[in-house]
Amino acid sequence: MSPGRVALRRAIRHGGFWIGGTIIFVIVLMAIFAPLLTPYDPSVQSLSEGFVPPVWAEAGSWEHPLGTDNLGRDYFARLLYGARISLGLGLLTVIISGTIGTAMGITAGYWGGWPDMIINFFITVRLTLPVVLVALVVVALIGSSLWLLILVIGLLLWDRFAIVVRSATQQLAQREYITSARAIGSSTPRILFREILPNITGPLVVVTSIEIAHAILLEAALSFLGLGVQPPDVSWGLMVAEAKAQLLFRPWMIAIPGAALVLLIFAINLVGDALRDVTTPEGKA
Repeated sequence: MSPGRVALRRAIRHGGFWIGGTIIFVIVLMAIFAPLLTPYDPSVQSLSEGFVPPVWAEAGSWEHPLGTDNLGRDYFARLLYGARISLGLGLLTVIISGTIGTAMGITAGYWGGWPDMIINFFITVRLTLPVVLVALVVVALIGSSLWLLILVIGLLLWDRFAIVVRSATQQLAQREYITSARAIGSSTPRILFREILPNITGPLVVVTSIEIAHAILLEAALSFLGLGVQPPDVSWGLMVAEAKAQLLFRPWMIAIPGAALVLLIFAINLVGDALRDVTTPEGKA
């Protein structure tokens, strides 16, 4: 049986993979079909309907099941559309950081020597830089926009990919089948893309899940500080930031997007842990 089928069978039997995957699947579906789930536009204001409480409160109603914010914007609509930006930002930043880190890690691990020394220097420099502080400075100096935020976070989260891929590539480069491929005259690109890259997908998938959660939390932190996603766009981090003034009076305004963030990060971590167990079962705790 092929390694892919073995991994698939292990994933099917892993409870954490099912729980986390189901939560993520539901959140993704709600984000995609947001226009069908709510008739409200997340940015349309209705000042006469501001601070409507959620349906479980005494004055709540099913017209706005999660209530409205201070500007009368439907909270359920903002939660659904905010999931689009939070998920999209996490995926796009990981594509950027994963591409950079994987390329650097393979280069350092396969060739070694001075390329390894140079890339290790860049990794060390990156690890000395506090991510949140650097992101705050860049966004404050250049300005805040969604695409800039994606680019900045993507350019700051490549180090874990580089470290993991470098280590995995160094181990694979000494294997007999790599030596045999070199002996029969296989080109370097063929060895890298046909022999090495497919065999490091396990660690890559695990790192990807970790970094998606990291990127979503970083966006939430920047938005909370006022330098992340800006209106009229909406993200869960921005919803928390806009509701912080109501913490003592209307705690549900922070609790709802905060709980959504916690649930999403929890689900991503569950899937990441499951994929680690599936791809490297010998390392299962």
